[in-house]
Amino acid sequence: MRSVRQCCSGTQFVFVRYAGGCYGAGMSNVPETPEEQSAPLARRLAPRVRDLCVMAALCVGVVFLLALSGALGWVEAITASIVMIAAAMAYYVGSSAPDPVKQDLEHSSQALVVDAPGAALPALLDALPVPALFIGLDQRIHAANSAARGLFRIRGEQNSLAASVIRNPALLSGLDIALSPMGAASNVEVVLGSASDQLWLAHIAPFNVGAGGALIVMEDHTALRRAEKARADFLANASHELRTPLTSLAGFIETMRGPARNDPESWGRFLDIMFNQTERMKRLIADLLSLSRIEFSEHRPPQTVEDIPDLVGMTVAALRPVAFEREIELVRTGPETGLRAVADADEVTQVAQNLVVNAVKYSPERSRVVISCGIESSMEAAEAKAGRQWGNVGRITVLQASQRGPVPGIWLRVEDEGPGIDREHLPRLGQRFYRVDESRGGDVGGTGLGLAIVKHIMTRHRGGFVVESEPEHGSAFGVWFPALEYTPLATEPGKDAEDPGEPRQVPRDALAKSL
Repeated sequence: MRSVRQCCSGTQFVFVRYAGGCYGAGMSNVPETPEEQSAPLARRLAPRVRDLCVMAALCVGVVFLLALSGALGWVEAITASIVMIAAAMAYYVGSSAPDPVKQDLEHSSQALVVDAPGAALPALLDALPVPALFIGLDQRIHAANSAARGLFRIRGEQNSLAASVIRNPALLSGLDIALSPMGAASNVEVVLGSASDQLWLAHIAPFNVGAGGALIVMEDHTALRRAEKARADFLANASHELRTPLTSLAGFIETMRGPARNDPESWGRFLDIMFNQTERMKRLIADLLSLSRIEFSEHRPPQTVEDIPDLVGMTVAALRPVAFEREIELVRTGPETGLRAVADADEVTQVAQNLVVNAVKYSPERSRVVISCGIESSMEAAEAKAGRQWGNVGRITVLQASQRGPVPGIWLRVEDEGPGIDREHLPRLGQRFYRVDESRGGDVGGTGLGLAIVKHIMTRHRGGFVVESEPEHGSAFGVWFPALEYTPLATEPGKDAEDPGEPRQVPRDALAKSL
């Protein structure tokens, strides 16, 4: 069957239509009808194979007839036949119809990518475990997952200007580069969040899909930064503080090997000094390791509920033999148990131990150290109980509690009858390795890290640390931190109506959310 079709330019070509397709000048294929396109692929390709085989056989036959007649040599005839067959196969492969299944898959994937900014992208961002935002060319936030909304405090509608939410010059500069016509990806280190030491690495890259825009993915590097800082501080502090006892040990060893080699009577005194220096190094290393561990986990609030008076009571009981050696009486006041808080038992015990040991160390013989503990209805009232019970004395708030308001607070206060601290030394309390031995009764052994450890533990517990002191009057160290809610008990017969009642434990996550 022959037909004539006209192209767009008006030039006519003659095509020969076969059952499986149309071929004409230059073996150009003619578009198939809708009925042919809907036919199964194997049934549509079978006629083409047959037609190509017939055409190849005819061409080979003509060549062999020329060879039999002597017009062509047999070598040329065989070579020409091979070339014709190869050309027919190459044309067949190159002109095969595309796989409709593959076309459908490609079309569906393209549709998904094109529709991503409007529909699929928010779902993809919500699936990411890290903060992520999509910002369009109009500099507005079109999508953000829950982690990003919490980090950047995005409220209400997301279609807000990026500059009004991000407010970080380095991050906005990287965003401008990604949204520019020559957009390029970049990584920017920024400090975000409530804590000033929270370090984030922002990955900013152009997102040229649909209308276009930029994608920001935040990676938390706070733990890495704190680990590096803790390691650097530990090495610096250890090398500085260990130099003195090591120098002393080396000097006495050199003396015993040199001038005092033949003086065994002085060796006992030298060995006592060397033993004391060795013990000081052991305490120093233990305190440095403890401080580094606390600083590393300072940004993570505790997760366990503990009975604070019970922990304080066990600490006081363990330290009574130490105080007894110096004829110092440890007096404990307040409830014996029942005041609960979300706290770390080991760290609260270390706070009580450091404060009591510090008071015993600087108290004169035959004096008293009073350890008080209680609970108040608010953090402000707990602060007053912890460090504002004396009149016109020197006072310094070493650490202000980050948790404030009507949340009930537990307070702990340790008072001594020592020489007190001059006001000029109060601002430096809580600093590492700072000691006020001259104003506190002479040379008293210590590492200077005890109060620094207390400060960092209270930071983790969202509490505060206060000191009040007066020369020749004594000193008082107090801490306070959030407690679990409590409800006063109803008045019973024979019970004082002004009894504040006993604390009532609430679910652990109730206070964890407030922290």
